[in-house]
Amino acid sequence: MRVLRPRFLLLCALTLWALLLPPSAVAATLELSGDLQPGMAVLLTVKGFPQGARLSGSLDRQPFPITPQGQAVVALDMEKQPEQVTLQVVVTPTGAPAETLTRTLTISKRAYKEERIDLPKKKVDLDQPDMTRATRETETIAAALKVREGRIGFERGFRQPVAGRFSGVFGSRRVLNGQPRKRHNGVDIAAAAGTPVTTIAPGTVVLAGRDYFFTGNTLVVHHGHGVVSLYAHLERLQVKEGDWVEAGATLGTVGMTGRATGPHLHWGVLVRGERVDPMGLPGIRH
Repeated sequence: MRVLRPRFLLLCALTLWALLLPPSAVAATLELSGDLQPGMAVLLTVKGFPQGARLSGSLDRQPFPITPQGQAVVALDMEKQPEQVTLQVVVTPTGAPAETLTRTLTISKRAYKEERIDLPKKKVDLDQPDMTRATRETETIAAALKVREGRIGFERGFRQPVAGRFSGVFGSRRVLNGQPRKRHNGVDIAAAAGTPVTTIAPGTVVLAGRDYFFTGNTLVVHHGHGVVSLYAHLERLQVKEGDWVEAGATLGTVGMTGRATGPHLHWGVLVRGERVDPMGLPGIRH
């Protein structure tokens, strides 16, 4: 009969002991789809984490959700000041200690343009009835932009909703009839009236507003985790509130409803309230 050596027995015992221990955290990594700067959104992917682990994140001390597959859209507002910010993800495996992944990001200053636009006086200096109406409609849009819960549709990135000439740039300081106004929190794409406007990613229609004073026929689509896109000045709406739309589905057509001087699409995107450049979204091709 073969006699087992003590060294072999010790190796077997250590192997069995290791198998009986709770699984340890696997070293996970963070991957960003691009450079995170003011007015930009990027896709965060957590790689190499144990299956079934809980994921939670924060950017600049603000928490953000992560899908079970390890994906999240993170963003900085257009007016974020230059500084260093911390991106942190906590990975908590089942029955094992949590692992904290940290990355320090250096934020640079971003310069924006100024745009001077002349409009009919009644479109700029509102009388009381128009002001009351516009305020009510603006509050309705603001409520739709605060949606956080719902199906996820951003995992495969985003696409441009319509082709055309860019007639208004993101972040520009609008001067209307000589009066300075807020920064432009979207882009304007000039195209022929009736041109189809498609959704930038799968999502749920959370607002289908008609004939608003400023934005005309207006749609807001929620893509999950507080990532929302807005489409304004549409000629026609072809979806209704509550509809789930796939990427590339037709939402409506280009128009010049509301406060517009020509047919174009105003397209805006917010990530949990942070105003971001739509043309900087992950997957957009310039």
